[in-house]
Amino acid sequence: MSEPATTTRPSLMEIEEQLTGGETPLLLRRRVVTGLVVLFLLVVIAYWATSEYFGISYTIEAEPFRDWVDGFGILGPIVFVAVMALSVLFAPVPNAPIFMAAGLAWGPVLGTLYCMAGLVLGSAVAFWVARRFGRRHLPRLIGRRNAERIDTLVLEMGGRVVFWSRMIPAVNFDWISFVAGMTAIPFRVFIVYSALGMLFPTAVAVVAGDGLGRDARITLAAGGVWLGVIVASAAVYWRRRANGRRRNGGAP
Repeated sequence: MSEPATTTRPSLMEIEEQLTGGETPLLLRRRVVTGLVVLFLLVVIAYWATSEYFGISYTIEAEPFRDWVDGFGILGPIVFVAVMALSVLFAPVPNAPIFMAAGLAWGPVLGTLYCMAGLVLGSAVAFWVARRFGRRHLPRLIGRRNAERIDTLVLEMGGRVVFWSRMIPAVNFDWISFVAGMTAIPFRVFIVYSALGMLFPTAVAVVAGDGLGRDARITLAAGGVWLGVIVASAAVYWRRRANGRRRNGGAP
């Protein structure tokens, strides 16, 4: 008598591999991570050497930019939130420069608030578009069995999948919004855990922008935090892939 088949829940990394054809995300590749670490160390050394021995200041005069933004009144934040939301819908638009501009214009608190408002709005619209028009196409894109496994995972693990996806800088925020809309995750769970997961990396980037107008060391420290999260995420990713290969009888 045959034993009943057991269903193995895929991990977050396995879901990403299924949806990206098994290709490692750019910011999780060993060469890229190594290059980022080396580049960051070189930037820190260059900053220390030039500021210590040549007295060069890297602080940007932010007041003219802030005065220009303030000149728009209430329209300024409204337009910014709209641009932030549109950047989510049009995935090729990078978010980091927008975060830093918000920090430079409004400081860490208001800058983070406006960025989060735009991100949550854009994520909600992206989720709705995918749920309305793309949900029925998910089995065709990744196969019926994989679609069922992902639905099972998001229903059992709930917002944890979304939260940790948002926390990893190597995973695109916009990509997650569209993919989540094609799964069975409830909207309220998606939007709450999305906001919680986006808050930390967004705040770090906004603080980096604010540091440009105050002290470049703040920007360097924020960049170090961002890089540290990438390195930690990559280490977990590499370990899980190595363990998976060993379980499958492949080379580690």
